[in-house]
Amino acid sequence: MPDSSEDCLYLNVYTPPEASATSPLPVMVWIHGGAYLTGAGSQYDGSQLALKARAIVVTVNYRLGIFGMLALDALTQENAAGNHALQDQQAALRWVQRNIGQFGGDQNRVTLFGQSAGGSSVCQQLVSPRAAGLFQRAILQSGPCTFGTAARATAVATGDAFALKAGCPSGPGQLACLRSKTTEEVFQAAPSLDFNDLKSLQVLTPSVDGVVLPDLPTKLIKQGKFNRVPVMIGNTQDEGTLFIALAYDLRLGAAMTEAQYLAQVLQVAGNQAIASLVTADYSSKRLGSPGLATSALVTDSTFACGTQSSARGLSSFTPTYAYEFQERSVPQLTPDPFMPWGAYHASELPFLFQTRILTTPPSPDPRDVSTPAQLALADTMVQYWARFAATGNPNGGQAVNWPRFNSVLTATQLLQASKVSTNLLGGIYSKHQCLLWDTAAALGLGL
Repeated sequence: MPDSSEDCLYLNVYTPPEASATSPLPVMVWIHGGAYLTGAGSQYDGSQLALKARAIVVTVNYRLGIFGMLALDALTQENAAGNHALQDQQAALRWVQRNIGQFGGDQNRVTLFGQSAGGSSVCQQLVSPRAAGLFQRAILQSGPCTFGTAARATAVATGDAFALKAGCPSGPGQLACLRSKTTEEVFQAAPSLDFNDLKSLQVLTPSVDGVVLPDLPTKLIKQGKFNRVPVMIGNTQDEGTLFIALAYDLRLGAAMTEAQYLAQVLQVAGNQAIASLVTADYSSKRLGSPGLATSALVTDSTFACGTQSSARGLSSFTPTYAYEFQERSVPQLTPDPFMPWGAYHASELPFLFQTRILTTPPSPDPRDVSTPAQLALADTMVQYWARFAATGNPNGGQAVNWPRFNSVLTATQLLQASKVSTNLLGGIYSKHQCLLWDTAAALGLGL
């Protein structure tokens, strides 16, 4: 990536026509995804969302990869506050507090929302003392609090391995050595995303530094030590299909084999005993193919069950609203002859932004390809998100009532073009085999 630069800290502001002509409007600040390794705020056109939500939409950049996530003991000795990516996001939020009034926005009604790594970033800002007061609502899309934060020792080990590969071993001269390297040399030595290794989705993430992130978000939320603002949190029904398609179907031009499926199960499970339990629950024969079985495993272990777990923890202290996007007739990013993708990872984004997302390859444009029912679902979603941004509660207007989540009823709003409804009493938890994955998490296993 020789054309990349740390000179990336820009943001984009989208305003509806009535901005500055009425009372201050709610503000929605978007944190993009991309596994903390790729992406940009400019890939998301916020103009349609701003228009339909009657809100100011801000999309931001933050340093990615090794530049935003590097953890080293030598860096800590210079400044205990690490997590430069999260600090960049906080700098953008402070800019919003100082300046958004000039665009017609209300600095006291700021919603921080994001998807995938952006959703996890929102959770990290929820538990960061330095983000207190910078936003008043939070929306986590396919980025639960169980995902995307490394322990300090893990992060430093990753940083030291990178530095050694770059020719800068631990010692007094490590930082000076690293700072003498070109951007290209840094990229060559840095960890990268490998879809054949599902755990590489978390190879470079924010980490516990004791200052920006005092501890793992799951621990802090359980203790009630977070910025208690209303929260929306959700996932798509078939998160994992995109990852398996990118790793096998599209990259190799062939469907995943049974042997590859069993290897992925062992990697996720951590040992053969747990793997045997997983293959019993996620039989490739029962689920249709090795690719679909692995996709379901990724969906459940990484996203859906993490969402339910995060909602339980958050709802003990603050109003929380959970959802699952289940519209499975979304056009795929590119044809895949081996596997239907269903409601894949990021498939809700064109519904929310109501325009094409310019990632690679770009998402379908809902204004060109969606059915009337899907366009109606898109409008319903914007209404939910907009009312939440305005009031901290998604309810109002003509949309189906969305109950608050609690650990008893576990109300989860199901977003489908055919019908928007509410699932209660652990239906989503059971559907995604969450007892298995909660048990695995308690044992320190899984993704």
